[in-house]
Amino acid sequence: MKGLGAFDDVVVEYSDDNCSKKHIFLQLKSKVKQKITVQQLLAEKGDFSLRKYYDSYIQVEKNFNCSEGVKMDGSIDESLFILYTDADVPHDLISHKVTDIGEEEFIMTGGSVLQFNEEEHKDRICPNTENS
Repeated sequence: MKGLGAFDDVVVEYSDDNCSKKHIFLQLKSKVKQKITVQQLLAEKGDFSLRKYYDSYIQVEKNFNCSEGVKMDGSIDESLFILYTDADVPHDLISHKVTDIGEEEFIMTGGSVLQFNEEEHKDRICPNTENS
């Protein structure tokens, strides 16, 4: 499907109990015995570039708001965007306050879940926006 950017590996569309359309966009990255670095997260490009995944999120958002072409039903606010990998994550980026494990539980394979939180990880993953 065009217009999904980096989130084009697996797309699950389903209806919840209220018959509302929801989506899960999943990108898979097999990187056995590799460690994700902060530099990779902050890079403009690369397998773990947060900028690349943010740009893809914006691209997908357009599919929910368009009036022609590939229009997605539902709301982007009801969607999950997941980067699934077997790479290691540095201990200082791991959040032990993982909450709201719901629909994404179907991909749990015995590993851990890392959720980026703007408040908790601001100094590590959020660029300086003083002049923005």
